Amino acid sequence: MAESTILQAELRSEKGKQVAKHLRQTGHLPAVVYGEGGPPMACTVDRKQLENILHAQGRNAIVALSLAGNTQNTIIKELQHHPLVRGILHVDFHRISLTEKIVVEVAVDAVGIPAGVRNDGGILEHMLHSIDIECLPTEIPEKITFDVSGMQIGDTIHVSDLVTEGDITIVTEGDRSVFVVVPPTVLKATDEEDAEEAETEMQEPEVIERGKRDEDEDGEDDDK
Repeated sequence: MAESTILQAELRSEKGKQVAKHLRQTGHLPAVVYGEGGPPMACTVDRKQLENILHAQGRNAIVALSLAGNTQNTIIKELQHHPLVRGILHVDFHRISLTEKIVVEVAVDAVGIPAGVRNDGGILEHMLHSIDIECLPTEIPEKITFDVSGMQIGDTIHVSDLVTEGDITIVTEGDRSVFVVVPPTVLKATDEEDAEEAETEMQEPEVIERGKRDEDEDGEDDDK
């Protein structure tokens, strides 16, 4: 069962790009907390403390945000990252009740090596890396795993085939494909087509150059 982790936050009244830039330079992050139980509140949190929580408990960690004399249970709703260095720029917290179900996104991972890959050279394609589930905040799993060891070439695992423990409801459509084992010839044929196309492109300038050289030689014969 997940436990909440306390994170200290400070109210902020000033806003704008320069203010946010200064906060990040001092090791803090601009943030906002919203949802039922109170109005939206702009605040700041310590960047290092937040990163430690994410590293230890993942994106769906329950964060007990200590703000303005009150501690409110929240979940991280959105993280904004820098497009180049991927550092966190801003975080949104959403107030939650530990006794009410919420919808969250969790990762789906494969366990084992499919028989079709091990014995027949097939390729395991991971089509869907996460799904939406509904459960209590304290019952959010770190991830959902599926044993793909028995999959043969041509087999497909759908969302409806995934199994969860406890009182968890999968929200994502059941007919969506999660794992597929495809024959090696599918990728091999594509590679051969790409190779033939590349070879054709490499030959075309030579043909053009040869045609130009032939014209030049014909022109020289005419001058003689």
